[in-house]
Amino acid sequence: MDKSPFTIEIAQTFHRRIASIVDRVQVGIWNVGTRDLLGFDSDFGFGQQHGFQSLVLKTCHRSTRLRLPWETLLGDSAEDRKSVDEAIENAIKALT
Repeated sequence: MDKSPFTIEIAQTFHRRIASIVDRVQVGIWNVGTRDLLGFDSDFGFGQQHGFQSLVLKTCHRSTRLRLPWETLLGDSAEDRKSVDEAIENAIKALT
């Protein structure tokens, strides 16, 4: 990871990506019959390489946590997208 400064564009991208994950999990659990409003909380790690980003997702009866490296969450490579997609699918399974 380069040592470029943290910018508003990076912050906005982070929030958009987290919102997209929450939205996709909400739709996913709804489509399989879990008619709960998805609750969520996020935590972010900074430091030398930003660390892991945690997203806790909760329905009325279940909860799960996604942990993704900063670079993966903000990345645009096919591998990054695949990792995020797998985390979303795992969250849907855990919540239903």
